[in-house]
Amino acid sequence: MYGAQSGYYGPPIPPQPLATQPSYAAERRRRCFCSIGTAVAAFLAIFGIAVIVLWLVFRPQKIVVAVTDAVLYRFDLATTTKPPSLAFNLSATVSVRNPNKRVGIVYDWLEADSYYYGARLGWVSLPTLYQGHRSTSAWRPAVAGSSYVDIGSSGIADFKNQNSTGSFGVGLWLFGRVRYRFGSATTKQYVLRVQCVLKLRLLAPGAANNGFVRTPCKVLKW
Repeated sequence: MYGAQSGYYGPPIPPQPLATQPSYAAERRRRCFCSIGTAVAAFLAIFGIAVIVLWLVFRPQKIVVAVTDAVLYRFDLATTTKPPSLAFNLSATVSVRNPNKRVGIVYDWLEADSYYYGARLGWVSLPTLYQGHRSTSAWRPAVAGSSYVDIGSSGIADFKNQNSTGSFGVGLWLFGRVRYRFGSATTKQYVLRVQCVLKLRLLAPGAANNGFVRTPCKVLKW
């Protein structure tokens, strides 16, 4: 009969599995890991804020750089090669002053490069050191050798004019990486770039350099 209730005659329905509940030990471990992660994040945030505050309070002033002495014993341009080659012998004394009252400077890497008319002549690595508060350090770079210089016809003409006067315009650059130290805290590395424009007279080997005038340099990056 259509109105009669009929039973279910299909395959048996398997019992539904009970939802597993996390054990007390697993829940405790999860909470422990969350607490450790929160503590580490809080420590890093506090440390970062402290470094920023120290930087704002003790923000380092720019170093003061000058060439106090420089000699040029050789500067010969040979135009028989393409490009021309320039033989040189240059040495200088570079004074670097840290004017900061509370900030020390760590020189991790330092290099001196010589240039003429935009062409690189030679380079030399300089000693690394830590420079204390309100102190002055001196480096004495010396570069000698021969280098091909692509200075063009205008550069050759300028060299001849300077050679007639015995005075040459030579560039000395300092490149480096430094860190600043506030007590026990030290910053990340920063690029150091210093430009020194020198006017040098060509001297005979061994001659005394009595006419050099102290030349300030430009600190372009620090």
